[in-house]
Amino acid sequence: MKKKVTQSIFLWLCMLCGMSYGQNTGFLYKNGIDGWQNMIRYCKNCDNYITYSYGAAGTENHFAITDIQSIMIDAHVASGYYVQDFEILDNYVFFCGYNATGSGFLGWFDINDVFYDTGTPGRAYIDETLSMYGIEWLDNIAVYYDGQRKIHIAGVGHHIVAGVPAGYKAFEAVGTIPNNMQYRVADLIGSGYMPKLTVTDNYVVYVSDEKNSCGTGIGYMLEPFPKDDMFASPTHPTFFFQTVVAATCIPPNAYDPYLMFDIAFKNQNTIAICNYRCGFSTYYIGTCNYSIDNNFEFVLREFDLAPLLSNNPIQMISEGRAILPLNVGSIRKLAYDRRTKYYITLFRNEVSAGVDEDGILAMDYSSGSVPTTAQATYQQAYSSGFLWDMCLNGSSRYTASGFDWSSYHNYYFWQDDIISNASSCANYINYNVVNNNGVEPKPDVCLSNVVGWIVLNFIPNMDPEIHVDNNGLLCN
Repeated sequence: MKKKVTQSIFLWLCMLCGMSYGQNTGFLYKNGIDGWQNMIRYCKNCDNYITYSYGAAGTENHFAITDIQSIMIDAHVASGYYVQDFEILDNYVFFCGYNATGSGFLGWFDINDVFYDTGTPGRAYIDETLSMYGIEWLDNIAVYYDGQRKIHIAGVGHHIVAGVPAGYKAFEAVGTIPNNMQYRVADLIGSGYMPKLTVTDNYVVYVSDEKNSCGTGIGYMLEPFPKDDMFASPTHPTFFFQTVVAATCIPPNAYDPYLMFDIAFKNQNTIAICNYRCGFSTYYIGTCNYSIDNNFEFVLREFDLAPLLSNNPIQMISEGRAILPLNVGSIRKLAYDRRTKYYITLFRNEVSAGVDEDGILAMDYSSGSVPTTAQATYQQAYSSGFLWDMCLNGSSRYTASGFDWSSYHNYYFWQDDIISNASSCANYINYNVVNNNGVEPKPDVCLSNVVGWIVLNFIPNMDPEIHVDNNGLLCN
């Protein structure tokens, strides 16, 4: 049964929201709640943070609310789902992924009902029938109000056959909750691994990493749709940006993007894409035998979608490459802070021989152009922590969430100002940035093959089980 959260806890949490941090930057917190592979988002309406984690070694689905500084309220809302993303709209959390039987799902719950209810338990509501229309996995959703103030959800649908991705679909759901939402899907042309999306003032744009026949990255495919009526047309434009020089008799000069990438909305109709890039030491034409040269760069490219409004192609407007010293690992989150005009990225790389660390890479674009250096902040006060996700709070501060990989996967949080001064908890490394020329797009038009509208049927899940724990300060 759900444990009731008292009104005093709620009031205490509200009062803590107004506390100031003082002048120091860089705070590291930890608690005893299972935070394995957690995700974090900032809730503007409640001025707190919502997190998601797989509890009990991946069998339970947990959402939590926290002010970071003092307390966390954890809710076990379901079991057996594989949640890939969640977003917040007003007081609602929307989440998506796939279930154990191989169907994509979309779910939601009311934040106040789940975490603060003292009467009838609030529940999560889930529709898990998306495989009926070719979505066995729903990923990377964006949630917003359209021009008619209806809830609009855009997502990436994966069509999976025998466990292997067989194509990707653009997902669009529109309506009001709980019982008046419907969705439709359309085909994407991008054939890379795990497309991502973001929403601008006028467009929903999908980005796929494109590969050559040997599976190395050679560029990006951008597929924009009108924001408020995504599939109004039976076709949609595509724009391929080839980031690697290659031809039939010319071997590629680089692997770009290398391994993974992320995207972020900047402002108006400008977006950014970041990835790793490396060169080749050898590449044999006609075979798939090649060796990378281990000269790695972090690449940030900006794209302007505004020309689409006058039927002109998307343009790449900048490209900056931060020179990294050694091997690279993962890129987990790219975000843009409008107040400081910085891009920040949660990433992992080798900082010294054999030593990989999670870092926050900050790039100052306040001048309107690519900076000459990028500063990486590496949190070093908690050696067994593994940062997994990051978000902004609208006040030029980021919060990265992670878990303890050495014991019980307990939550920990690293919170700092974007312009950081956290030398007592962190180490800083500056990387040189090279400004490069942009790439011209290769436009095309493709059939969307739209299917829908189909009504979503949200079924209430289990009564949430609530657990409360204190966050303890480890370093500041």
